[in-house]
Amino acid sequence: MRFLPRVPLYSAVVATAMAGTVLFASAPAQAQDWNTPYAPEEDQLACSPPANEGDTLSGSSWARDFIAIDEAHQYNQGTYSNGDPVVIAVIDTGVEATRTDVFNDRILDGFDPWTPSSKGKCDAFMHGTAVAALAAGGADGTQFIGVAPKANILPLKAYVDDSSGGDAEKASVVGSLVDDAVAHGADVINISIALPDHPNLKRAVDDAIAAGVVIVAATGNDGVNMDDPNVEADKRTFYPANYPNVIAVGGNTQDGLWYGKTNYGENLDLLAPGVNVVVPYAGGGWFADQGTSYAAPFVAGAAALLKGHFGKDTSPEWIEQRLRDTAIQPTNDFNIWQGYGVLNVGNALTASTEVTDEGPSDDETAGPMENPSTIAAMDIEYDPLATEKTIAWASVGGSIVLITLVLVLRKIIPMGRTRGWRPGSRRREQALATVESD
Repeated sequence: MRFLPRVPLYSAVVATAMAGTVLFASAPAQAQDWNTPYAPEEDQLACSPPANEGDTLSGSSWARDFIAIDEAHQYNQGTYSNGDPVVIAVIDTGVEATRTDVFNDRILDGFDPWTPSSKGKCDAFMHGTAVAALAAGGADGTQFIGVAPKANILPLKAYVDDSSGGDAEKASVVGSLVDDAVAHGADVINISIALPDHPNLKRAVDDAIAAGVVIVAATGNDGVNMDDPNVEADKRTFYPANYPNVIAVGGNTQDGLWYGKTNYGENLDLLAPGVNVVVPYAGGGWFADQGTSYAAPFVAGAAALLKGHFGKDTSPEWIEQRLRDTAIQPTNDFNIWQGYGVLNVGNALTASTEVTDEGPSDDETAGPMENPSTIAAMDIEYDPLATEKTIAWASVGGSIVLITLVLVLRKIIPMGRTRGWRPGSRRREQALATVESD
């Protein structure tokens, strides 16, 4: 898909959000709890999950092992030391609360401008449910589990389906939803939506990060350089990911390679699984899809684990740097296509931190140091597959030796039979060779 995803919002909602006030006399009583306005009654819709179902889940997702989710869960699963859950806000199509097999009762009352009574807990499309599950879905046997399966989810509906493109007005509304996420206790915000730059969106992002909230966003699926000034205006839809203080996420394949539709550039932070990603379908069952939409929530979940493990006051800047430093890094540490490398959740939770004059930053009770440079940087030549490669090359070398031995024996044995296994001389061998060459 071109965007992540498109955002159809009604013009009345947009106009009011840009003004920052609620003007609808017909809006529900609970409207006072939210900065983002509800749609007028004539534009409100009924919401129900899709009637059709997805496929049966028949195997574990490759992403689970690839980013070391199980290893990370030995240290944290999305809660603080006092047992309170970390809160991940998902600004998307809503999250389907009837999927209790995935979310149990961890979906909080959220916001839906078109169906206020649903409180964001209905997904008539499928996107928000899938994104939320990757960030914080619970275990379905041994085949599926989200990155932070004990975190709570705050659903904030930004669009209904993918029927229209995002524009500046809609970017402003997403900014309003970011404000609401912060006001309602979000610790991490996932935005798998690609929008144009807008002052209200930028202001909301800056305010959220200043308040200690981590923002993770997908870069989008146009395969363009976000720094290229020649990109057409209607294709410059790679915000909020392209804001420097947002953790910008692109996709990688099952081989760890760059997903070719990822928008890239100097502000790209990480890659995460974005191809053949298995997710729950809002109407039931499961499906596999691709796109940076699905890469971002892996990182949002990882940020939630770091918040839980190191403490609520852990800064967004520290978490961003921690995820960079513990990624499976490219050879030159950073490039515009891969950012700082492929997400490694297990390493983010387990890698040591340096001791500073303020004390050891790997002490969970003390929390990490404010300065990201206190994290011990990985060697940029680090190769996570070094052992496997050594074994593979040794196997290749052994195979070459074996093949060479076989070829030599195929030459020697017939010659030995010809001589009746009697010792020969170099001159005799040369004579035989001459005869054979004729």
